[in-house]
Amino acid sequence: MNTMTAAALFVPMKDLREQQLAWLDNIVAASGLELSNVARRAKLDPSTLTRFHQRNDSGHTLTAKTVKKIEDAFGVPAYEVRRRPTLTAFQEPDAEPYRLEHDAQELMIQALRAVVAKTNSVDLWLMKSQVLSAAGYRQGDVVIVDRDATPRAGDAVCAQIYDWRRGTAETIFRIYRTPYLLTAASQGEPGLPEIVDDENVVIKGVVMGGARLRA
Repeated sequence: MNTMTAAALFVPMKDLREQQLAWLDNIVAASGLELSNVARRAKLDPSTLTRFHQRNDSGHTLTAKTVKKIEDAFGVPAYEVRRRPTLTAFQEPDAEPYRLEHDAQELMIQALRAVVAKTNSVDLWLMKSQVLSAAGYRQGDVVIVDRDATPRAGDAVCAQIYDWRRGTAETIFRIYRTPYLLTAASQGEPGLPEIVDDENVVIKGVVMGGARLRA
């Protein structure tokens, strides 16, 4: 059966739409991403979710295929008895989603916007820590993360650590040294390594480059 259980298939259409809206709102709140970036991470056209969210038509719902893509991208199942707890919170100690409209450096914004517009697989993150400073990505830099790139040994990567018992996820930036994720701070003690097991620790994208904005 698809991502919906048999019970969910028989709820009134209005109730299904309300469930989908609540599910999306939870993902937006937990991830800190705008709805258009939620769509991009799920490899959807941004208008797919923005139009759905804005319409008042109670009969308009997301397709099962669209729901599955969002589930796969965020690890938050919808409308089913979950085999593991729902993720209710995302923590991002190393970086935060970078919002273009919040920076006044117009030329840099135009360049970054062109990168994002070229493909739906790219996200921008603003580094909040020095965890990759030895690799050339310092606090305050904007890094470009390609979710479709295959990580290679030595790459700087974006990853998520899941705590299924608490229902939380933490987004981190590390250097990939198969099968470990390592910090690369130029000062201080190195952090504990994380082992990529594709269940509790999952690589979500590869850092393809970055931009250093004027302070």
